[in-house]
Amino acid sequence: MIDDYAFLNDLNETQKQVCISEDNFVITSCPGSGKTRTITYRLAYLAKKYKKSRKLNIAITYTNRAADEIENRLIDMGIDISNIWTGTIHQFCMNFIIRRYAMYHKKLSKGYRIIDEFVRDEYLKAIADEIGIRYCYVKELYKNQKVMNAYLLKMESNREIDFDMILEYSKELLEKNIFTAENIAYIIRSIHVDEYQDTNERQYDILAAIVKINRDINLLFVGDINQAIYGNLGGIAKSADEIRKLFPIAFTEKCLDGCYRSTQRLVDYYTNYEVVSTGVTSVSTIKDNKGIIKFNFHTLKDRLADVIAGILQEQLDNDISENEICIVAPQWYQIYPMANKLRKLMPNNNFDAPDISPIKYDPLNVFYLIAKLLFTKNSNHRLIRRKIAVEIINMLKEDYEFRIPARIDKLDILRTINSTPFIKDDAILTLKKAISNVCHLLVINITGKLKNTYDDFFYKIQYRVRKHKLEYNCLSMEKCFKERKGIVINTIHGVKGEEYTTVIGFDLLTGHLPNWGYIWNCSLKPIRHEETNKLLYVLCSRAKKNLYLISERGRKTQKNRPYETTEELAKCDFEYD
Repeated sequence: MIDDYAFLNDLNETQKQVCISEDNFVITSCPGSGKTRTITYRLAYLAKKYKKSRKLNIAITYTNRAADEIENRLIDMGIDISNIWTGTIHQFCMNFIIRRYAMYHKKLSKGYRIIDEFVRDEYLKAIADEIGIRYCYVKELYKNQKVMNAYLLKMESNREIDFDMILEYSKELLEKNIFTAENIAYIIRSIHVDEYQDTNERQYDILAAIVKINRDINLLFVGDINQAIYGNLGGIAKSADEIRKLFPIAFTEKCLDGCYRSTQRLVDYYTNYEVVSTGVTSVSTIKDNKGIIKFNFHTLKDRLADVIAGILQEQLDNDISENEICIVAPQWYQIYPMANKLRKLMPNNNFDAPDISPIKYDPLNVFYLIAKLLFTKNSNHRLIRRKIAVEIINMLKEDYEFRIPARIDKLDILRTINSTPFIKDDAILTLKKAISNVCHLLVINITGKLKNTYDDFFYKIQYRVRKHKLEYNCLSMEKCFKERKGIVINTIHGVKGEEYTTVIGFDLLTGHLPNWGYIWNCSLKPIRHEETNKLLYVLCSRAKKNLYLISERGRKTQKNRPYETTEELAKCDFEYD
């Protein structure tokens, strides 16, 4: 028995107690305190303790990347994940609510298909054009009631749902059909909510509706109010008392307060941006290391890539590995050009930077999942591949209402996809052949709703290929799906939860951090100040030892006004570069 739980020795006493306790927890965790590790080890402990039980231990994460990380850690630990489920709230709702109980909702009972942001935006633009509404950005159309009313009618007529509707209809199914909540509640042992400060009201209500049925479900909420950077998307950082009002069970409050990541100097620096004081101190093995904290406010934007390349080379020369370096900016549109410039300046180095892929990431699209299996044939993650194959069968069975032969299982799907020969210079044709092979195996035709999804899927691929002049041979497609390694280039939101020896932040300018939406209205200045502090807190707390902050000069607004250095940058403990 002791050997079964030997992995718990990797934890400190607080983390270990959280893992083995039967209590329900609301946990506040500072950066580097082992939040993800605690969730992972708690899932591992429950999986081993109740290994003969079919009840599920659930982890709800904010991003797919976080869910994948937890699952990969569990597999690396040798944990049987058959009674563990990880994913986002949207995936949870699709897997456990909508696919199983759609027939009890009037807007889903006659069939449905899920559309992504691309199709949604195309609909909105077409509606605006039809009724003669002028706009500069698609986001403006969300605030136009006439457009949105027409959009909702179109969605109902087409029997389609978007991501927001997944949550809305899931909540309605649970509240109006009590047996749906009952059936789900009694197959769940525990629910772990990561980054609870970014959970919105509807998501809280969905989980509460399930827990109210079965109060024996063990709950763990973990997060950090100082890192609540999704408020503009409805994220609510509820207090423990507010959570207690929603969930009719007793909660124990805990704090993971020691930072195992950063030097004390860095901790002292980024706590300048705390919205709620934590009193965190470093307990890292490098806590007394001075490290580097530098601020550069004089580099012109045209020289920015050269300056960052110089910092990178200096770090590499000091034996900092590529995967221990991260470059961060507030906005996506700064990431792509910076990645391209650095690849040209440093051709012998590896970069883990988001590329514009012909196939957009969309785990709720059955054809995306087939593509993922096709172009990751050589992956060693057999358990994850099998899980994806099961998801393909479930999607076709539940979302598109096909009768799948009972003799077909996940291994048949994998064998069929793996046996599809590559047409070397045409990944799109190869993918179409793989899809055809899967449909032949399952004895289904691409018609009706599935045909609409198929047409949209390949239209988006062709659109992205043309717009961005992308290659679409099989080798380039495999690279798109391949797990990247090297110097990370991402947004502040994208690196949340991660850690690096050296972090380089650029584009730290008022109007970009955060965006102009918080700037124009003077009454929003306190909100803008708080949002800026949270973003800076997340950015700076990713660093273990070295932090470089850059507010480049030369960027101008559409009205030719210069962007100014983010005024919230704490002017303390800087070395000016």
